Amino acid sequence: MRKNANRGYVGYSRSVRSQNAIEEYEVPLSHIKRALIDDFLHENKEEFHQHTSMLKKVSVAKWKFVATEIVGRASWHHTSSYFDKADHCCLFEVAEAIIDMGIEVLDSSYRKYRERKSNKKLDNVVYGVMEVEIWDNSRRRRPRLIGHEIIAGIIDGDWLYYKPEHDRHRKTRRAKTSANRVVWFEQYESYEQLIKNHKEYTHTKRVFNALVKERHA
Repeated sequence: MRKNANRGYVGYSRSVRSQNAIEEYEVPLSHIKRALIDDFLHENKEEFHQHTSMLKKVSVAKWKFVATEIVGRASWHHTSSYFDKADHCCLFEVAEAIIDMGIEVLDSSYRKYRERKSNKKLDNVVYGVMEVEIWDNSRRRRPRLIGHEIIAGIIDGDWLYYKPEHDRHRKTRRAKTSANRVVWFEQYESYEQLIKNHKEYTHTKRVFNALVKERHA
């Protein structure tokens, strides 16, 4: 039941209107979490009884995807005394949209959405390749140069993030592009530019994608 009050704030962080909406499962995107979804389905099990099992299996990420990309904003409310605004999504509408789409269509749509987001991220990536000196770090009086290594990855600030042996399953490391041990350093605005100059990285885009996913998640 909505409260009669429609002015003022709950504490200092949320308007009464926003709190009323939340109590009726019309919530900001950040509130859509597994516990809330489970509570929502439990409270409305009679309405969704034929589809409750399916809805419970849908990931939180896909609920948010449907909320933002399929259903859209149900309302907006002030969320602070500074009149900040937050979009609210209706879980009833999201659940109904998921049911209408079905699992196969939902999975396909979500996969295409993720691919579009990934490609958008890749458009803003700066790639780098550089040769670095390898020094013996044992307890010698003087460090000793023992070899060189060429590494490739993505640039973030003054650092090149890369996978050892260019293996996407290895733990990511980083190397400073301006360090004294750098022999040479090249950077490129696209993967296509990189492989044009370094053909050895052809067909290794999955490694760079893994780095992008980590750095821009």
